[in-house]
Amino acid sequence: MRPVYAAQIAADPGRTDRHTESNMIEQAPAPKPLDYGKLAQEAAALLSKYIQTDTTNPPGNELPAAKLLREKFLEDGIPATVWEPQPGRGIVAARLHGGGHHTKALVLLSHLDVVQANPHEWKVPPFSGQIKDGAVWGRGALDGKGPSVIELMAMLALKRSGILLNRDIVFLATGDEEQGGKNGAQWVITHEANLFSDAGYFLNQGGSIMQAANGRRLYAVSITEKTPLWLRLTAQGPPAYTEAPPEDTSVTRLIRALDRLIAYQPAIRVIDPVRDYFQAMGQLEGGPAEYGDLATALNDDPEFVKRFLANPRNNAFVRDTITPTKLTGSDETNVIPTAAQAELDVRLLPGDNPQEVERNLVKVLDDKNLKVETILNFPAASSTPDSQLMNAIGKLAQSDDARVVPTMTLSFTDSRYFRQRGLIGYGFIPIELNASEEQTINGANEHIPVKELGAGISRMVQLINYMDTH
Repeated sequence: MRPVYAAQIAADPGRTDRHTESNMIEQAPAPKPLDYGKLAQEAAALLSKYIQTDTTNPPGNELPAAKLLREKFLEDGIPATVWEPQPGRGIVAARLHGGGHHTKALVLLSHLDVVQANPHEWKVPPFSGQIKDGAVWGRGALDGKGPSVIELMAMLALKRSGILLNRDIVFLATGDEEQGGKNGAQWVITHEANLFSDAGYFLNQGGSIMQAANGRRLYAVSITEKTPLWLRLTAQGPPAYTEAPPEDTSVTRLIRALDRLIAYQPAIRVIDPVRDYFQAMGQLEGGPAEYGDLATALNDDPEFVKRFLANPRNNAFVRDTITPTKLTGSDETNVIPTAAQAELDVRLLPGDNPQEVERNLVKVLDDKNLKVETILNFPAASSTPDSQLMNAIGKLAQSDDARVVPTMTLSFTDSRYFRQRGLIGYGFIPIELNASEEQTINGANEHIPVKELGAGISRMVQLINYMDTH
């Protein structure tokens, strides 16, 4: 589908209206002051509407949400466009033009789709977007839609302030991120590559601001992420009725194979950003001492290994994880099916070979008649922590009396598409979350404090300015 306003947001290296640095100094008016309290309220109202636009994936249906964000940009005179890669699916992009001739654009990346929500587990309806108790509540408040709104409002704030940037800022909210990005980031990269022809950097979700036990803030910036290896297992067996069940059925064979899989423990491996992250946490929180050399402690100290791995997040930081998530069998209680299936969400550490992992899991399953299919897999991608963008994040942290620590995202995002194109980027949205708020991501009662929306917008504006003046 051809977009509206497309010509206005593509990179245009031939523009003649760009200012030279000296002209910018002479001509740029003083920036207008920004009221971040009002911006926070405006952001909360937008996020509420955005959450009310149900984009649960599958099926996605992101098009109305994409149009909602486009209209917000157009109200402030920022060119924006919507694409519909498949009927009902949506992607939105916008561009705030800067004045630099050769400065690489910064992409602010987020996604429109969200995971499912069970309303029976929530205090409020998950797609109500209620604003109560000083927060916006609903699915996507933290994963996807909240970051979108912070990035969008930061661009509006920059436009309203009259600041003349040296680089273009590109906003991109994709669809289909939760299911791998085929109808989102992958589609944009394939069909609208001109949008990124002048881009060198991007920011995405994946990291945030934490507060250590000593009260100091920690800027956890993701430079890499785990990658999925989704597998489908199919066990076959003879059809039968439950009055006289055979000993070996499709269901019992699948259960026995899964039992062997659950008992299996993947090897422990500490990659560099995970090492650095735990070193920083140990220093800021005063221990445990083993965090100073995590790899050695996990190799030499069985008692520490037991304590450390008892925390599911710690376990996921240092090894591949294997999670059965879906089981299917008979449609009838009294009929034994000829086939039973299980789907697995396997998450791999960067550097692991998916084919080798799959071959090893086939050995663990130990059933030659069990069919194993790959549903989703793609290679891991990382960004160097030594970059202009990381320096800007460092300046922001310094102004906040915080420390920057590179880390790894346990989930997967659209970041890989842009890293594979050569862009340097990180998972980092500058909002501060406590442990209870972070636990609501993709869970029940997901919410974001309104004050953090305002703080996130303020920090994002600062970050872009630090990036611009590097």
